[in-house]
Amino acid sequence: MEPKTLVEAIYKQIRQDVLSGKLKPGSKLRFTDLKANYDAGTSTLREALSRLTADRLVTAEGQRGFRVAPISLTELWDITKLRSEIESAALADAIDAGNDAWEANILACLHRLSKYEERDAITPALLGEEGALLHKLFHMSLLSACPSIWRLRVVDLLYDQSERYRRLQTSYLPDYRNSPQEHRELMEATIGRHKQRAVALLTLHLEKTAQSLSTVEELWGSEARR
Repeated sequence: MEPKTLVEAIYKQIRQDVLSGKLKPGSKLRFTDLKANYDAGTSTLREALSRLTADRLVTAEGQRGFRVAPISLTELWDITKLRSEIESAALADAIDAGNDAWEANILACLHRLSKYEERDAITPALLGEEGALLHKLFHMSLLSACPSIWRLRVVDLLYDQSERYRRLQTSYLPDYRNSPQEHRELMEATIGRHKQRAVALLTLHLEKTAQSLSTVEELWGSEARR
């Protein structure tokens, strides 16, 4: 959807640059640089950064301005474990409640994601904004029949918090995994109503990102040597 206001447009641009890693974790967000890079005034930038602070993608430093939120192994595993617990429960409920329209939507979302990955095979397809959106739509389609609105809201929040880490894994270790195969197996188990297998595949799929990214020591500094 096209942004309706300038603040929303700037918010989305900065958000994309944080998620993609163009704006590095922990880096200072100086207004002089932001004005030049995003062609926006101080008040617009401040409002956009405040929204990103609420999203926990940016941190406010009192009178000292803003920084990109840092990353940590502790946070990575915390988010991963919470996602595994909540999404597993949501997937089990969705399999119980899902109907033909739910199955059709899963198939359609996977088809769009797969076609995009085929077109963008030269570079990691899921690093860019369109690929990332299609990836999220597929994952959310699996859970969409879950009757708990609050569970789905928490899933959505945790997904966005994990997105920086997923893109880091894709960037640093682009050949580590076969995501299309993992997604297809997850789809088949889900619409086949093989609840136990679907939950196990989802948990493995989520944990692979944390396990692989944990090996990239340059990201973690002293934390990686504990």
